[in-house]
Amino acid sequence: MPRKFFRKYLPDAAEIRANRYFARFGNLLHHPNLWHLNRDSVAGAVAIGLFAGLVPGPLQMLTGALLAILLKRNLPVTLLTTFYTNPFTIVPLYVLAYGYGTLLLGGNHG
Repeated sequence: MPRKFFRKYLPDAAEIRANRYFARFGNLLHHPNLWHLNRDSVAGAVAIGLFAGLVPGPLQMLTGALLAILLKRNLPVTLLTTFYTNPFTIVPLYVLAYGYGTLLLGGNHG
């Protein structure tokens, strides 16, 4: 049931390939894992999206898209997952990362 729910909101692969802006990428967007919702493709896409979400500045989606195409993981899920870092969540994420760093590296809380 969740697969059918998400499938109606995800873009169709043929529609994306026919778009004039994406047509210049040629065969890069033809791999089935870039568009199918299966366990391996989505799990890898979430991991790529979480990693790319921490890239600074406006390069998050570009990094996510390039890694998803390179590693053959679900492209829409990757791009959607990069949105977990937004102006409301980025500060707590970096504070949490700093806390983990000081805990693991033995930082001094003076």
